Amino acid sequence: MKILKNNFILFFIFFYFSFLLGINGSEFEINTPSVAASNTAGTFSTIQPITEIKFDKSNLNFVAEWDVNANSISNVSGSTDSSEFALNYGVWGPDYNYLVSKVSSPSLKANVDYLFSFDFKLGQKLGQYNNYKNMSLSFYIPEDIQYFLWAPRTPIYTITFTGNFSSTTYQSRTLTFKSTIDIGYSTMVLRINRVTDTGPTPLSVYFRNMKLTIPSKTITTPINLLTKDSELVIIPKPSDSLDPQDLSKCPYLASDLVHWNDPSIWPNSVVPSPNQNITLPSGKRVLISPFSISQTEIYNRIVVPVNSELIFADQDITMNVKDIYVQGKFIIGTKLCRYNSYINIIFNGAKTLNDTIAPFFGSKGIAVAAGGFISVQGKQYHNTWTKLSSTAWSGDRVIYIQDNVNWEVGQQVLLTTSIYKDELDNQNEVMTIKAIDGKKIEFTDPIKWYKYGSQEYQSEVALLSRRIVFSGDESSASTSFGGHVLSSGEMQFAGVQLKRMGQKNVKARYPLHYHLGGTLNNSFISDCSVTNSYYRCYTIHGTNNVTLTRNVAYDVYGHCYYLEDGVEVDNILSYNLGSYVHTIGAPAAGPSQFGEIFYQNSELTQPADSSAACFYITNAWNSFIGNAASGGWAGYAFPNLPKPIGNHRTVNIVPMQYPIKEWQGNTAHSSGYFFEDGASIYIGGNLTFNEANGMLIYHSGRLARNTYLNGIFNEDNVVFNRFNNTKIFLSNNGIGFWGETVEVVGFESHDNKLPASVFGKAWVHNAIVNGQSGNILSLNSFTRRGFQFYDTYVQTVLSNIIFRNFVHSPAATLRDNDNVVFVGLTFSDLFKPQYISATINITFQNVLQKQIIGHEDVVDSGSSRQFNFIDWDGSVTSSFTGRALGLPQIVGAHELWWKFDSSCLFNTDWNVWVCNKGTKGVANIEFWIPGFMEREVPQDPDSYIGTISLFGSGITDERKTLLTRNAGITGVSNMGWYVYWTIGTPAYFRIWTAQIQYGEYIFLAIPYPSGTKFSISSEYDYNSQYTYTFTQTTSALLVKQGNGKQYFFDGTHLFLKLVNFMNTGSSSESFNRAGIKIPNIYWSYIYNVRATNTAKPPVNGYFLNLPNVRPSSTL
Repeated sequence: MKILKNNFILFFIFFYFSFLLGINGSEFEINTPSVAASNTAGTFSTIQPITEIKFDKSNLNFVAEWDVNANSISNVSGSTDSSEFALNYGVWGPDYNYLVSKVSSPSLKANVDYLFSFDFKLGQKLGQYNNYKNMSLSFYIPEDIQYFLWAPRTPIYTITFTGNFSSTTYQSRTLTFKSTIDIGYSTMVLRINRVTDTGPTPLSVYFRNMKLTIPSKTITTPINLLTKDSELVIIPKPSDSLDPQDLSKCPYLASDLVHWNDPSIWPNSVVPSPNQNITLPSGKRVLISPFSISQTEIYNRIVVPVNSELIFADQDITMNVKDIYVQGKFIIGTKLCRYNSYINIIFNGAKTLNDTIAPFFGSKGIAVAAGGFISVQGKQYHNTWTKLSSTAWSGDRVIYIQDNVNWEVGQQVLLTTSIYKDELDNQNEVMTIKAIDGKKIEFTDPIKWYKYGSQEYQSEVALLSRRIVFSGDESSASTSFGGHVLSSGEMQFAGVQLKRMGQKNVKARYPLHYHLGGTLNNSFISDCSVTNSYYRCYTIHGTNNVTLTRNVAYDVYGHCYYLEDGVEVDNILSYNLGSYVHTIGAPAAGPSQFGEIFYQNSELTQPADSSAACFYITNAWNSFIGNAASGGWAGYAFPNLPKPIGNHRTVNIVPMQYPIKEWQGNTAHSSGYFFEDGASIYIGGNLTFNEANGMLIYHSGRLARNTYLNGIFNEDNVVFNRFNNTKIFLSNNGIGFWGETVEVVGFESHDNKLPASVFGKAWVHNAIVNGQSGNILSLNSFTRRGFQFYDTYVQTVLSNIIFRNFVHSPAATLRDNDNVVFVGLTFSDLFKPQYISATINITFQNVLQKQIIGHEDVVDSGSSRQFNFIDWDGSVTSSFTGRALGLPQIVGAHELWWKFDSSCLFNTDWNVWVCNKGTKGVANIEFWIPGFMEREVPQDPDSYIGTISLFGSGITDERKTLLTRNAGITGVSNMGWYVYWTIGTPAYFRIWTAQIQYGEYIFLAIPYPSGTKFSISSEYDYNSQYTYTFTQTTSALLVKQGNGKQYFFDGTHLFLKLVNFMNTGSSSESFNRAGIKIPNIYWSYIYNVRATNTAKPPVNGYFLNLPNVRPSSTL
């Protein structure tokens, strides 16, 4: 025993001084190194070898018009060749069939020779019904595959070839082919053409060694490598400097350490065995080295008491453990002494909901109690992610990146997708570094999928590997029950990879998790990676003032960067990347903008995971700087929480009322497509807690938010949500804002269906909206529109925007289904646009004039008939009108109702009128007839009840639009409007002056029988001070020239001048941005019109059989 003890002491002395001698020479120093301009390792190839994409039964589908069954394509019985497969035909089958690749094809460059090859033989001898004349190799747009049997689409490329298809022994066929155009996103199809149908007996043919070969090439550095990632917006980047280090502060150098393997520190002088519950000795700082613990046995449970510390040596160590509970300190490296060794902590254990770590802290992981401290900080790799500086093609092994990195040979790197529907076709790739030199990287294997890297946008390139790894054990995958790290105290993680972590649908069991920490002062998660997570990535729960920076996440279930309860504020999320994030269960969809409702259950414990996002933000009062989101239901989700949830249900705040604290230079792509109103940045949905049953409810669709100073409701302290320097590409809606106040300033949109769908008071300023980039994967994939003006109750200003590359689609059958810049939402008769949209300083690049506006005459749609916007400086319409810039133009729908003077020109391509605005404006009113026609009471869209026409101002022809029972009419102000009801003029009706701005009016004329008497008043529902009783004057002209409180009846027409007496011209009466004013909708200022006639009384409340005669054109 004495010998053992002496040996241990000698070992410990040796071990301790080995650290002293191994620290960067003989002196300690504080330094702040930068990432080396050239980090060179490995040997680069000069020739790129061929790449073979192999096909067999596993990745091919058999397709035919009929005679298809599970055995149509099969493995060959008795064959040891995995590439060999058979096609089995029934009797009297069709004379051709297809083999369709299950995976997307590689990208193919124009004018490059590619090879398609296979071996083929007949299963039976050549005969009348067993005769093959040729085959066709084609590449189709993937969406067209579903049609090609019954309504064939034209392939992107096709070639028909012959060969020896008559032998019962294998014959090889190699086809050399080249396309004249680049082929991006496509599906390979081989059509096999027979001479006849298959005849009266079953037949078979055999293939083997089928492959598509990408040729070898000399590797050369591309010209014009990107030096910046954006044309317009500024995407901030972290400092080039590595974190400063002071190696004299390394924790393993402390003089008061005791060694784990020192028996004297343990009870009874016996080192505990792994299967025990181990509590560190009180008051001790215990050092773990690779020699002091078993690196294969599983430690059951380790407790670090309040006044104790567990410190790892900076040496290669593997620890298998079930549970660790930290009340004191747990240290594997510090901020000033980041470890360089390879340290693996593997969490073991079967799935359980029992709290084996400590009460409320779960199992299979590390939990840090309040007051405890954990620091795990490994070698710093910087940058943790960057972007391509040049496009990479299928078969390439060398890529070029934008930033210097200090990555290493053998490490794993993620290349994010360059396609739109990330979840439906996973083209993210994890590669291994073979060689690296500065911004040039070679991989051990070829890249499968095209990765775009041009000025518009670039695929991200992220380092997944770290030297310190926390992971769930190998059995974790079968139950989606990995390890987890939870801290209620200060937590510092840096340079750590966490894989197979998280416990699906178990709340609070996430890879890295700040849990109910309150306001912390010394906590951060930096340059870590989370990969293959079963439940989230980085969670901030009931914790404030922490920083998540330069982290990476890939392949994650549920929301990734996760602010949990709605009380988390003043945190900083900067320079993080989230990618390939999956919903739990079916993705939220729904046939309308109201989405779907999800209820908490055992398979979906957080129902908002049905719309899992890379960044999930329940309280916006946090800072978001330089982050990137690739994939997910959304890239960034801001759900509306009317109250906090979870542990904070009693906290008296309204999370959804907090504005964004800081948003600067964030990007997103490849998301938003599961829901027709989904977006890469999605501000919408609603998450609530049902007090009756204790369950969460998530409503995924349209729910709005108002935001105020300090999150406290006060109409005088409204705060806009401001998105600065945002870039979105390959998205459905770039930004989807179901809210009331938003500003998008500095914005790039590329290859999106729509750049933004923004509600309420919305300003989009200083932007590039690019309909089609150079990304060949995005060609022909969907229709792009530059902006869709909404149909009611919003105020939208678009200023300083370049619209680029909106090119006519030959497949478009309607104007608004084409690739056009401006369209309107025109499907509804209930909702009709007021003056709610305006533009200024709009520029077009590679946009033909006919693609600028796409307006359709939609039958039975008031929103189509009343489509309008104001081109405030003429920059939208000047190419058509030829008018000088600076002259405001009213753009109105297709009907003559919008032709208010001789300046109006009709554009047949756009299907709209364009008129000099002059002194005119756009106004909106609603007629309400009690019990028949009321506000937002839906009626049939074809419930036509009359017309409204322009009169006066020299107009002699009929310029009208239709009236339906759906209230609301929008038209040009400071004009005469003549209303004729085919149902008869109502004896009593109300007029809501929804939008008549200060200084404007509507000169209204309505027919009545002679002898009619009137009682007319106006009122504001909320203040009797603005109630007026109207008096009769002596002429229509005096009404028009008057103050709006008179009326005149000439025996045929009642004349009224509609104004809104509430308006004073104050700036608060309109939304004002970029020199544009859009007036507010003024709720509940109402005119009441009552008419009586004893000689010709109304019938059932209506005066019938009145002549339809417009008033004089001279008025």
